[in-house]
Amino acid sequence: MSESTNSETQSEQARVWLTPEQIDAMRDAATDTGATYLRARNEAIIALLADTGLRNEELTQLTTEMYLRDAGELYLPTHIQKQSGNGRDDWPRSHHLELDVDGTIGTQRSLNTYLDNRWKDSPYLFPSRQSDQMTTRSVRNVVKRLAHEADTQPFRYDESGEFGRGDPDNVHPHVFRHSLAYRLLHDRGRDDGQFDIYFVRNRLRHASLQTTLRKYDHFRTI
Repeated sequence: MSESTNSETQSEQARVWLTPEQIDAMRDAATDTGATYLRARNEAIIALLADTGLRNEELTQLTTEMYLRDAGELYLPTHIQKQSGNGRDDWPRSHHLELDVDGTIGTQRSLNTYLDNRWKDSPYLFPSRQSDQMTTRSVRNVVKRLAHEADTQPFRYDESGEFGRGDPDNVHPHVFRHSLAYRLLHDRGRDDGQFDIYFVRNRLRHASLQTTLRKYDHFRTI
């Protein structure tokens, strides 16, 4: 898989993110608006992005066989993942991602509901109306529409260190990756320290801890 050049993935320090409540509002919008037969699919997309931090290009390449239903896992083979940008020949590696790792998303329930009632038989996990496989543009359009339906105003952190709020047009699939890091680093319900920066690095499948620190270390203090 080639490295994306889309501007939504290029900035070093994450500056836009959503709270769990905002993500829940978008999931509600998915189940309440749009074509009826697409609602479960769209809700499952938001749940999966929020839970796993998948990149848009990875999400669209998922097949039904990569969802290990009985194990409650998602299998990510090497060929669908973003290639390492630091020259590592041994990265990415295939990954098994446990779903709903912090018990707050209910991802497996959403996926099962969607797949048990899916309107189209496709080898890909998320087909579109016209094709067996959604495009990255289609996913972006779904996310943006739901952000507008939910009137989502994401949190923003500019280069001067000032906080603010954005508008629905600032919400794109990669924002869920940032939001996952924010949620895990701010989890106050655990005593074992499981969701530290090392866990975030592994969950997001960064080739190095330095990448995680550059992007998300500031999340630990805001």
